[in-house]
This record gives sequence, C-alpha cells and structure tokens, in this order.
Amino acid sequence: MMAIRFNLKQDILCTIMSWRAMRESGYRIMFTGVFSLAIAFVIYSRLSGTSGDAPVQASQLTDLAYAILGVTAASLAAAMYGAHTIFRAEQARAAASGGGSLMSFITGAFSDGRYWRIMAISAVGYGIFFAFLSQILVYRPDVSFSERGIAVPSTDLIPCCGAPGYMPMFTAYFTDHFLLLVIPVNVILAAVVSVMVGFNVALSVYAYRLRQAVQGKTSIVGGIGAATGLFVGCPTCAGSMISAVLGLGAIGAGASTSALAPFQTVFIAASLPALALAPFLLARSIRSISMCGAK
Repeated sequence: MMAIRFNLKQDILCTIMSWRAMRESGYRIMFTGVFSLAIAFVIYSRLSGTSGDAPVQASQLTDLAYAILGVTAASLAAAMYGAHTIFRAEQARAAASGGGSLMSFITGAFSDGRYWRIMAISAVGYGIFFAFLSQILVYRPDVSFSERGIAVPSTDLIPCCGAPGYMPMFTAYFTDHFLLLVIPVNVILAAVVSVMVGFNVALSVYAYRLRQAVQGKTSIVGGIGAATGLFVGCPTCAGSMISAVLGLGAIGAGASTSALAPFQTVFIAASLPALALAPFLLARSIRSISMCGAK
C-alpha cells in the first residue's frame, strides 16, 4: 500500500513538473518572438535612417528589408507557437488538478478537436475579411495597374522610410486589379486579432452547444447572448455596421472599404481588451451551465 501511494505521489509530481516545464518553455519561446520583433524593427529603423541616423546603401537596405520581413514572419510564428505551448501546459495542469478554475473550463473546451477546427476556420475567414477591410488585400476594379506602368504579375519593395514597424513595405501585384500590401504592423495585428477572434468564436460555439445539451433548448435570451458573444469576437464587424449606418455601403464596396480603413486601428485597439476578457466571461457561463447539468 505504501509503495502504491509513493508511486502515485511520484506520478503527480512528475505531471506537475511536466506542465510547469512546458509552460516555462512556452513563455520563453513567446517572449523571444516578441523581443525579436521589437529589436528587428528598432534596428531597421536606425539603419534605414528613419530615426535620424545615416542610412545604409540602397542595395544593402533592400537585402536588409527582405531579411526583416523574414524575421517578422519567423518571430510571429514563434510567438504564436509559444502561446500554443502555454495553452497546452494549462490543459495539462487542469487535467492534473481536476479542474474547477476558469482556465480549466477554457482549456477543457478544446479537448475536442472539433473546436480547434472551428477556431481555425473562423480565424482564416475573419483574417481574409480583415485583410480586405484594412487594405492588406486590395481589389480595385476601377484602377488598372498595367495602364499605370506596373508589370502584372510583379512585386515591389519600399525599404524606406517610415515609423518602426511600418517599413519595409512589400507589394505583390497578382492581377491588373488585385494586389497584396504587406506592412509588418498590419500583418501582425491581422494575425493576432484573427487568432483571438477564432478562439472566442470556438469557445462561444462550445458554450452554446453545452447549453443546448444541458437545457435541451436555448431560450431567446440565450440565443441573443450567443449572437452577442460572436459579435464581440468580430472587432471589424462593428466598423462594418457603422459604415452601413452612415450609408457608406451605398457608394460601393471599394469606396466603403477605403473610407473605413483609417478607423480600423481604433476599432481594433478598442476591441483587444474585450477579446482578451471574453474567454473568461464565457468560462463563467460554461461553469454555470456545467454546475446546472451536474445537479
């Protein structure tokens, strides 16, 4: 009996050490990615002359610009991988402790692979929507790039000059009316917000299905609450609604997007705290539903 208890304690200790090591590793990877981004932007700003220092040669700056774009992509991927590792560690901790905390209800929802798929689909869909609204993807049927002397397809790089994070700027002309505009800060913001939106949508769907399973049906109030939760998970939806109310939709989709684009940073900045807080509010709802189902 003593041997069994000793082995059980050893297993619990190993589990605790395992998720702690995983969490610490996730934090290191995430902070390394974020730190690399910040350092890369500052160094490039100085070398390109945007901070007042003497710029490097044009040919060297072009090579450096492509390198910075590569570092941006790698650092963003590392930061997201670190965040995913932290999430997996929290899942392991919740399993080891038996749950009960809000974080355990958040991580528990994603023990089912379906919700990872919902998150991925929602994030990609929102990312495409956000890319058009924020002018990362630009479709201009009223403008012919070839008539303006631009070869199609082709790419263009603007290495200088702008605020840190806004340069270098990369443009890819896919067709005579469609292009991709890569501004590092915009792409980072689009990726982070899209993942947060996908996460909240998946968690909202989980809460909605759990309520249906426990209560058998969803009330009108519950349905309105679910719809509201999905709307909170879509920051630029607020901007689109405002544009419709102001009548911008009547002047055409392209003009509406261009008119709304300058305000997207404000919408997104205001929505980030809501996106970060929403999972914990949803977790409280999931915990209440689970407790009702257990009675």
